[in-house]
Amino acid sequence: MSVVPDAPRRGRLWLAAAGVAVLAIGIAVAITVNPADDRPTASAPASVPVSATAPASATVSATVSASATVPHTARPRSARDRIALPRPAGVWPGEHGLSGVNGFPVLNTASVNKFCAARGRPCTMAQTYTDRTDYESMTRGSGWVFEYFADFDGVLVVSQALVPDGGEALVDDCAAGDYDRHWRDFGALMVQHGRGDSIVRLGWEMNEPSMAWRGLDPAGYIACYRRAADAIRATNSQVVLDWTINAHNTPAGLCGGLSTDCYPGDGYADIVGIDNYDHHPWSPTKADFDRTAAAPEGLTWLFDFARAHGKLFSVGEWGVMPTGDAGKDNPEFVRWMHAWFAEHAPYLAYEAWFQRCDGKVSQSAILRPSDPSCLPNTGSSTVYRELFSR
Repeated sequence: MSVVPDAPRRGRLWLAAAGVAVLAIGIAVAITVNPADDRPTASAPASVPVSATAPASATVSATVSASATVPHTARPRSARDRIALPRPAGVWPGEHGLSGVNGFPVLNTASVNKFCAARGRPCTMAQTYTDRTDYESMTRGSGWVFEYFADFDGVLVVSQALVPDGGEALVDDCAAGDYDRHWRDFGALMVQHGRGDSIVRLGWEMNEPSMAWRGLDPAGYIACYRRAADAIRATNSQVVLDWTINAHNTPAGLCGGLSTDCYPGDGYADIVGIDNYDHHPWSPTKADFDRTAAAPEGLTWLFDFARAHGKLFSVGEWGVMPTGDAGKDNPEFVRWMHAWFAEHAPYLAYEAWFQRCDGKVSQSAILRPSDPSCLPNTGSSTVYRELFSR
């Protein structure tokens, strides 16, 4: 799924319900927020070089286990501290698992905390999205993203586009380094707001047809991703980069028909992740769930890819999809996902439910019994609260 905000007027909250377009393998959400006259600035020093290769210090160790060395005091906002904590297999979220949600109907702390109160356990991470109007609003104009979560005492995950909406033709320019200064500005902005040590899902779901940065040319996508990653790291050495695919299907015209053909390389991803919903195909039985997870582009298939490359794993978006091919609530999907998380906990960096409903298309929301625009998803709400409140 894809949330697309513009730049907001300072102090004005925005609703995440402007528009949704469903494709066979994903959902795109369009959101409008504020004009450019109120954007904060965070220009990077002109003298900061952009390296041609990823610095070794920028890669997060992916061999975390129950016996790993743990920081004496894990700062709650530090992605690096939190994912280095031990997570024993068989339990999720447990004492140290990063589990949370995106803000809905507003991408802010209050919406995240309301969801977490309803589930009966605080969220230790929150996911948000930058604007995709132009490079300016995507990068140095995204201060509002961090301001809306200034009071969130947990890890922040930011989904960041590689080119603006409608900017397919800009991928080659990005690959050539034409937008490096914007990416340096974005890294500096994260540091300025005290969120340098956060996770960025850079150019996520490149195998989904609605994304402007989709892998029409895998080499071009990879080159653009690498330029952005290098430039962000030039001004923010603490950033944790998450390379995430859309589950279940990669069209023949994207990434050569296989998502991992767009993998940017081990030096450019600290985490490998997936957005995994119960649709296309949905899972009526545990056997179906396991088969889909093991198939190419599936949950377990990509986890195995991540481990083969020494990377931690994430599930940045997941949920039921009663308006998809299932055509109904599927609480057992929640139960199977939780069991999968628990089994793979030692290498699971984080997972986030995707909370969304607009009365027409995306109805993945749970724990919202009084919202008339949302399908109730009563079964999923009950199972989720039961399992994730522990």
